[in-house]
Amino acid sequence: MLETRHLQVFMAIWELHSFSKAAEKINLTQPTISGHLKSLETILGTELFNRSARQVSPTKAGELFYPYAKRMLNLMAQAEREMDLFVGREKGTLDIGGSNIPGEYILPLAIGQFKKDRPVIKITLKIGDTEDIINAVAEGRLELGMVGAVIERPEIVFEACLVDELVLAAPPGSPLAGKKQVTLAELGSYPFIMREKGSGTRKTIEKALEQVPDSPGSGNLAVIAEMGSTEAIRQAVKAGVGCSIISRRAVEKDVELGLMSAASLPELDLKRQFYLILPKQRRLSPLAVEFRRFMQQNCPQKQ
Repeated sequence: MLETRHLQVFMAIWELHSFSKAAEKINLTQPTISGHLKSLETILGTELFNRSARQVSPTKAGELFYPYAKRMLNLMAQAEREMDLFVGREKGTLDIGGSNIPGEYILPLAIGQFKKDRPVIKITLKIGDTEDIINAVAEGRLELGMVGAVIERPEIVFEACLVDELVLAAPPGSPLAGKKQVTLAELGSYPFIMREKGSGTRKTIEKALEQVPDSPGSGNLAVIAEMGSTEAIRQAVKAGVGCSIISRRAVEKDVELGLMSAASLPELDLKRQFYLILPKQRRLSPLAVEFRRFMQQNCPQKQ
């Protein structure tokens, strides 16, 4: 009868072309490796590898058997993952990513809640700009992502998740400090810190400005710096470098502590949708499916 260990031994020898390297890879002795392969060849009634002093190469029978062995091991791994999900003992690793705001202020909290009932899983979180995260999901380096802008890619699905609001953050003592509302004319005359190209925040700001082309100061911000993260902009605003348009989530505590003020820009539509992104064709792992379901059930501000 075929056993999992038979298939693992066969695949290790196939990939490494060496009994000794295969033994090292799957933590068995070389005689044990040879014994498992001999048992497999006896079951199948034919030799699977040509042995020589210099190298190990597959026979015609080995080449025929290879795709079936690979498929059987993949099916067994998939079956084990599905049963783990069924009985509630998910395990494994999930690689996800987020653009600045989701990555720093939303996903860490979501991961903490998700892991409460799944203590043995490992989740890695990559933070980058929107384009980086979309590219990583498209290329398979990440299973899921969350971003603040849609960049059309035929291989990516964008699912509306929750709503974010951008506000004008100004340092204490500035002419804009303490105002509840600021006009574009006022904003255009004050030093402004912009996010870098490729970020969802910048795309939202530029899109909002394009919708009011006749307003004073529209598209004519006095940009004195571009910065690559929300945290860098927060620190720059607190230091008095200038003002910026930033997620309300990122500055709530600073505003409460009086370290900066937050105002609305009534001429601009600065609400934006955050999206959960996933590959259109590639199948998600069971753990990614569960995390996607968790996010769908726990996003309180869907549009």
